[in-house]
Amino acid sequence: MTKTVATKLSESEAELLEKITDEYGFVSKSEVVRNAVRFYLSLLSLKPKERLITLRLINEVISPSKRSSSELIEEVHREEDET
Repeated sequence: MTKTVATKLSESEAELLEKITDEYGFVSKSEVVRNAVRFYLSLLSLKPKERLITLRLINEVISPSKRSSSELIEEVHREEDET
């Protein structure tokens, strides 16, 4: 069973949605929204540590730093060990 959900977006959000749809080859804006919601919900289902690791890896892909993903993961483990 599926449900339909409607939402209102600001003009800048609608423009970004259009840009993402075109740039990444999605079939429609609805497909982008469905994927974004599924992704967000899957993140919420993770344990906090796993969520942090995932978000750090995503951040590294989007905006690379001088540290590698493995270094970021090691940092998370060190922080975890300290608590």
